[in-house]
Amino acid sequence: MQYAEEISKRLLEIFEKKAPCQTIDFEDEDDALDEDDMAELDSLLICAAADCVAEFADVFGDAFEPIMDTFLPHIANYAKPAVAVSERAMAVGCLAEISKNMGPGITKYAEELFPIFMRALQDEHAELCSNAAFGVGAFIESATVDASAYFSEVLKALYPLFKRDDNSNNVKDNAAGCVARLILENADAVPLADVLPVWISALPIRGDHLEDIPVYDAVCHLFKNKRAEVEPFQSALEPVFKQALADPDTMLSDESREFIAMLAGGN
Repeated sequence: MQYAEEISKRLLEIFEKKAPCQTIDFEDEDDALDEDDMAELDSLLICAAADCVAEFADVFGDAFEPIMDTFLPHIANYAKPAVAVSERAMAVGCLAEISKNMGPGITKYAEELFPIFMRALQDEHAELCSNAAFGVGAFIESATVDASAYFSEVLKALYPLFKRDDNSNNVKDNAAGCVARLILENADAVPLADVLPVWISALPIRGDHLEDIPVYDAVCHLFKNKRAEVEPFQSALEPVFKQALADPDTMLSDESREFIAMLAGGN
């Protein structure tokens, strides 16, 4: 924490657009950038600051709370509908990473974060939807509060993402990861008979392989607990398992790797 306070001050200046590099007044018009170039550079700078804040959450965990209290209102401002898409995506992505990195300490921010994620989840832009899907799942996974009452609302918002024509911005991968986290959190609160056909049709993960871990952990969880709803899909899942096992980019826990290898072999 030695340098955290000073770094936080500088990052806050960037979010408030008060950093020295954001307030340059060019005396010579020939040196000045046009408005579009300045806006693009400013957006890149703010995105870099957001990445730094998310890494702070990873380093400090629960101790990140006072820093979160400072930054949350500023980051949330960038998630408002009137803001440019790139900056909204940045804000939602940053809050999603914080939800993952902060752990149980994220619970106290449920009232602020959940509406932001749910609004973005229903946006027309794939990057926003993708970041929000990851954010909802990461929050539910990290928080200590029981969010089962909201599963229906989340699943309803996720459904259109699975129906998109492509996986741009890993939107289907992150939607699949979110469903997996719901199943791992409380499979009884997920209408498996309705959800599994759509969810399984989106597998294997194609781009964001960080989502492999919750997805295959959730599949294994269902089979290990002998959930009747998943048994009809075993044959359809066998080629998915084989492809995942053969892909060097697939990320699996040792336990899940061993279990799906057994399932893929038909044992």
